Amino acid sequence: MTTVNADAPTRAVVWSWPDAARGLLYAVPAAAATAVDPANGVPLALGVLPACLLPLPGPRRARLVIALVGVVCGASLFVGGALAHLPAVPTALALVAVVLAAADASARRAGGRLLLVLAAPLTAAGLSYDDWATSAAAALLLTAGATYAWAVSLLWPARPGARRPPADLPARHEMVRYGLLLGTGAGLAYLVASRLGVDHPGWAPAACLLVARPDAGLLWLRAVGRVIAVIIGALGAVAVLAAELPPAVLAVIVALVVSIAAATRASRWYITSAFTTFFVFVMLLQSHPEQASQKVGERVGETVIGVGLAVLFGIGLPALFLRTRKV
Repeated sequence: MTTVNADAPTRAVVWSWPDAARGLLYAVPAAAATAVDPANGVPLALGVLPACLLPLPGPRRARLVIALVGVVCGASLFVGGALAHLPAVPTALALVAVVLAAADASARRAGGRLLLVLAAPLTAAGLSYDDWATSAAAALLLTAGATYAWAVSLLWPARPGARRPPADLPARHEMVRYGLLLGTGAGLAYLVASRLGVDHPGWAPAACLLVARPDAGLLWLRAVGRVIAVIIGALGAVAVLAAELPPAVLAVIVALVVSIAAATRASRWYITSAFTTFFVFVMLLQSHPEQASQKVGERVGETVIGVGLAVLFGIGLPALFLRTRKV
């Protein structure tokens, strides 16, 4: 199954100064809180990242989508945290059902794609939360961050919305097959991570679903890009923490990272995970810097597992199926 996105960026890395300025404003509360207490400020920065990755709609009324995406992201993490309380096999089966339902929704209405590319992966990421308080806090953080970002977006003047012909929806049977394949890959990624006894078993299935796309070329690009970006983000966080910077300097770095994430959101290369990984590692290692090598190994290892299963179930098995049909 192959899809073509006519609006896909042609440059590997795209920089937008207006988006950089918008990201800098999004980061103001997080930077201010980091200057006082990094333990509170860095999670706030992570909360506004989903808003940084969205284009700014022209009409002010349409900008409500920024807040909506935050609500969807937060709710998805909470659902994943709830599923994590089940035994491993039922949890994996539930994840397959979530991905399958999201894929089916993407074939029914244009807005359904949001469930497939955001809600399903973040549900998988939520499987790393082992207590209700943590998953609820993460959900509230994303919702609050997106709501603030939406309010900031209203400062930009309104402009006419871009007129685009409605996108053709993919065939439902193809998306159901796609959802079943990638859902199975994500479920297996979770079972492998759980079996290995890692601290964050949701990282592997989240990586699988975040790189997964129906287009084989795009999947390969995202697969390689995510592994590289995760390594860069993790090592960047370790370097910043090793420098033992004062909170005021760390606050400036937090603001810059959020701004860069917004400025490069339209890049063809999949570099988003470098920013999310940076903030996740700063949060994880602030109190336990001695765990740096363990956490880096865990994050990179689970990313490779998830990406490998995405390639297997998104490219390898479909190609094998087509080959056997021709024989």
